[in-house]
Amino acid sequence: MRHEYKICTRLSLFNAFPSLFRSSLPPINPFSETLRHTRMTPTNSLIVPIPVDADKAYFAEIYHETSGPRKDIYIGHNQASQLLAFHLHKQLDQLFYFKRGYNNRVYLARCTDGSEFVIRLGGRFWDHTKITNEAGALRLAKQALGDTVAVPTFVGTSIEEAKVHTETADMIVPFDYIIMDRLPGVPLDSVWNSLSLDEKKDLADQVAAIFASLRSIRLNAIGNFIDGHDNQPKIGPMMEGGQGPFASWGAFVAKNIAQEIKNMHEFETNFAEITAFLPRLQQLIGQVKSGELERRFEGRSTTTERPISFLHGDMESRNMLVVGTKIVGLHDFEFAGGFPSEQEWCAGFEWLFARAEDPFDESEQQKLRDMTEDEKELLDHFLKVLKDKHGILQYGKGHQEYKVVLYHLQVNIAPWWLRDVPRAQWTENNRNSFKTAVGSLDKALTFLGC
Repeated sequence: MRHEYKICTRLSLFNAFPSLFRSSLPPINPFSETLRHTRMTPTNSLIVPIPVDADKAYFAEIYHETSGPRKDIYIGHNQASQLLAFHLHKQLDQLFYFKRGYNNRVYLARCTDGSEFVIRLGGRFWDHTKITNEAGALRLAKQALGDTVAVPTFVGTSIEEAKVHTETADMIVPFDYIIMDRLPGVPLDSVWNSLSLDEKKDLADQVAAIFASLRSIRLNAIGNFIDGHDNQPKIGPMMEGGQGPFASWGAFVAKNIAQEIKNMHEFETNFAEITAFLPRLQQLIGQVKSGELERRFEGRSTTTERPISFLHGDMESRNMLVVGTKIVGLHDFEFAGGFPSEQEWCAGFEWLFARAEDPFDESEQQKLRDMTEDEKELLDHFLKVLKDKHGILQYGKGHQEYKVVLYHLQVNIAPWWLRDVPRAQWTENNRNSFKTAVGSLDKALTFLGC
């Protein structure tokens, strides 16, 4: 699924190579000496210092993408220096590239005055609408989270530069970008395995409270954020496909299925087997648009659907920043927006085994069967806190399962991770992945009565 490969952004740089940034950290030592040296130092190969004289041959050596969003997206010292001078009037000292991620390319820039900033280059499948969406999401997140959990602040974007450099040829870099401040803390995923079960339960409590705070922002439509009156964010069209905004769940899902069918036709040489499902998919679209599907499945449920809410879009531990066992920061809001609840459950919480996996993907279901007793206890604790303290139920078997099935069905119509590679070049993993998608799509349609 798309969100499984989202970027692990800049603060993992500190964890990957802590000696580079120790001087700029606050004087806090949240972990014991043993933990600090044995648990908080992942392989240093995750971070790459960029030489001042790096040329095209050098970048070809460290960037290996032959497809995907980051193909041919990069900067060197000269461009990074120009960006910092233009937006911040600062001088670059050192530039580092963080190798993890999928949708964006991320750098950490250290200036001569010791300040540090993150430069995130948008992938080639995105435009400035993703920047506008994230900026709007961050404004609302700050209102909901207050001073308890920090979120990033944009200090420069390609949108702002374009107001000065109005010709594309005059832009410092030929793709969209964001410059952000660096938040304190280290990524939760980097220390998770070092923590006791009780410490993990405490963190799960904090995550539940953060999730509930963000969901408390009620929105009146489904879509991504655009600039509204007085630069206040409002819901506008979807970043992907430009459809919407949508006033109802049915309209949103029907358009999503139709868009995925369109994507399938665009890459039909890769997905020829999917054409056999078109009559059933058209039947499903009709039932979703008319409300028949909702009436049929909601009639079996004792709960009702929640209003459209603000969703982060990737509630994973890599996007949460901790000092000790306190979550102090949350980032990666690029896919946030106003959405129905299944969107968050199907895209996040994998680290707690709480993500609503595809019920017809055997490999995903096997991971749930292989959970340890501690993992099961932690999951039960997290779900109980959400239900008892915040009135939130997990989506999946027993609650809104048909919406989970629909979410994964949409992904399997034209699997995004297989679009950019000609079928003749597919690996065995690619072929197996597509076989699983086809089988899941067939079972999902049957489950939904189509």
